[in-house]
Amino acid sequence: MDDFCEIFVLYKQFSNGGSIWIMLGIDTSSSDYEDILTIANCLAEVGHEVKVLHSVHYKDNLYLKVFGELMETRYSRKCPDLLVDGDFFEYESYTTSQPKKAFRNMLHNGLAQSDHVILRQCNLTDGYMIQQIRGQIINGTPVSSVWLFNGREVRLLYNTEG
Repeated sequence: MDDFCEIFVLYKQFSNGGSIWIMLGIDTSSSDYEDILTIANCLAEVGHEVKVLHSVHYKDNLYLKVFGELMETRYSRKCPDLLVDGDFFEYESYTTSQPKKAFRNMLHNGLAQSDHVILRQCNLTDGYMIQQIRGQIINGTPVSSVWLFNGREVRLLYNTEG
């Protein structure tokens, strides 16, 4: 675990035990960095330990330290954006004038990276989005949780764990 902690820097600590850790070498100029940091802050504020990750080549030793547990899963060679209380989360944001298409693309692409996804809010009803999530599950795609991010807050939309 010491090696693991050496590749993260504590960014913010909350009195309730929540914390944000930033992986060394992260690209702070990436298009979704601010969104991911805001999401991390929202989750840490309510007590979660959040680690903000960056893409690492799968042959790199650093990949094995951080993503090693993914090696034997359908997500091998993937680099999710966040590690929240030990679970990998992927954030997807897609802009278009067609919100249904945006949602389907974000959901499909996010679930290719992790079974926990955070999607940019795209002004659809919860019922429609849950219907699309259930369609993914029927097609055999594992889904543990789907969250929505509106630019300021995250909220849980769908959770298979109770």
